[in-house]
Amino acid sequence: MKKLLQWGCVLMAVVLVTAFVPAAQSASMADETAPAQEGSEVRNDWIDENLGPGVARWVDENGNVSEQTGKHEEESSGADSQSSTEEQGQQEAASQESQEQVPAGRQIDPARPMVALTFDDGPFAPVGNQIMDCLAQYGGKATFFVVGNRAAAYQTELQRMVAEGHEIGNHTYEHKYLTKLNGAQIQNQINRCNDAVQAVCGVRPTLVRLPGGLKNGTVLANVQAPMIMWSIDTLDWKTRNAGKTVNAVLSQVRDGDIVLMHELYSQSGSAALEIIPRLTEAGYQLVTVSEMAQLRGGAAAGGVYSHFYP
Repeated sequence: MKKLLQWGCVLMAVVLVTAFVPAAQSASMADETAPAQEGSEVRNDWIDENLGPGVARWVDENGNVSEQTGKHEEESSGADSQSSTEEQGQQEAASQESQEQVPAGRQIDPARPMVALTFDDGPFAPVGNQIMDCLAQYGGKATFFVVGNRAAAYQTELQRMVAEGHEIGNHTYEHKYLTKLNGAQIQNQINRCNDAVQAVCGVRPTLVRLPGGLKNGTVLANVQAPMIMWSIDTLDWKTRNAGKTVNAVLSQVRDGDIVLMHELYSQSGSAALEIIPRLTEAGYQLVTVSEMAQLRGGAAAGGVYSHFYP
């Protein structure tokens, strides 16, 4: 009887130890992962976009947030490229098919009304390709003002823009507010963006859109290209509402307008899918900024333009 009791005690001890060890291991694992959970769950993407263009911060694959606003850190651009590889691969076949169907020539009637749709802060393939698909369906073109340090991550999209006759504009290399920089720094932001775009798609932008639309004497003296503003600000980055963006355009559009939207937001892509056919049905030709400028008096280097009214 005494031996049975002893064996029973031993078995009970084994059971208790076995039950305790996994629990202790689980607690230890939870402690190790806790710091990661305390940080942002976003990886290889922007945060704080709701605060407006140029304020967003980049989060790399390890959850590290960039110190500078509006900047996609160079060291994380490779990770961004990897994260978008599968996504771009799925879109590549459709993009190539569209490129093969580009018309040899393009006719714009100067007597008919026209509007220039512009999209800032890209490239961003999930939205940009959606916009280009719709433009291809309705025979329209747009101008995409891109941030240079994003170019390498979205090469296929930029190549499609060129192949399909859209215009690529310069939105600086890091989306820095140029009013805070000196002349050499301003020129560096413009030139690096031009170089990055040209390296990817062989085209060098000729137009500049100033981040935030901010300018001063130093900016005007150092941006040796036409500076393109806008006559319709949809505030799409702020509302993140497709219906409000559509209404902002259709409620006030007129011949010669330059419309400001942003390529980073899915809601802006959805809005474009409604704006493009409705403007076309209303008789507007959807043209690039340079196409409209050429027909409406031109655009000179160092000049500032918010519309090209007849």
